[in-house]
Amino acid sequence: MRKGLTILGLFCIILSVSSVWLAPWLATSTLRTRLVQKLATEDVQVQLAASPGLVLALGQADSLQAVAHAGKVGVVPFRELTLTGERLKIDVPALLAHDGLQVTRAERLELRGIIDADGLRSVLTQHIDKLENVQVDIQQESILVTAQTKLLGRTADVELEGVVRGDSAGLYFDMTRLNIRNARVGTAQLGEMFGNITLAKTDKMPLGLRIQDVEQSEGTIIITAVRPPED
Repeated sequence: MRKGLTILGLFCIILSVSSVWLAPWLATSTLRTRLVQKLATEDVQVQLAASPGLVLALGQADSLQAVAHAGKVGVVPFRELTLTGERLKIDVPALLAHDGLQVTRAERLELRGIIDADGLRSVLTQHIDKLENVQVDIQQESILVTAQTKLLGRTADVELEGVVRGDSAGLYFDMTRLNIRNARVGTAQLGEMFGNITLAKTDKMPLGLRIQDVEQSEGTIIITAVRPPED
């Protein structure tokens, strides 16, 4: 009898120790899988922390940090994406479901993404399929885009300037200047071909985040998105 109780006690200890190790590993691994799906990249590192570690199995985390390289939000390519959070409650059934990732509560949840010239060129080329040989130069005050397009059988040089702007509805490239050379029709008429461009709508942002800030610097654009305050 005593031997049986001893074996049972050892089994409970082993199970307890295993659970303490297994719960954080399983939660982190599953979260990484979902972020890989959401951000369309294989390069994601995730750190989840909670005390005690067992509460991670319930979706509760003291902190979250995830870094993804060469990921996407919608069709917008980002060179790097960093997701950080504090005092989180993750919907475990949704997490375990296919492509399910929901945060039901967070004291703080923030996503910072870096777009470089290659990424912006890629998304602009997709949105304006009439442009060829697109080049992008990102500066603090403005973004200069040079390209070529075929108009009435003739190659015209296109130069447009603008800024990237974000609000609660999405992310945009707002055109501030358009100049077209070697064209047989006026610039005013050609302007109807371009206009402001929606890069990503709010429903493409992961985890219900909303864009809070857009900062342009030489060569890069930094996007900050946060979880809206709870009512």
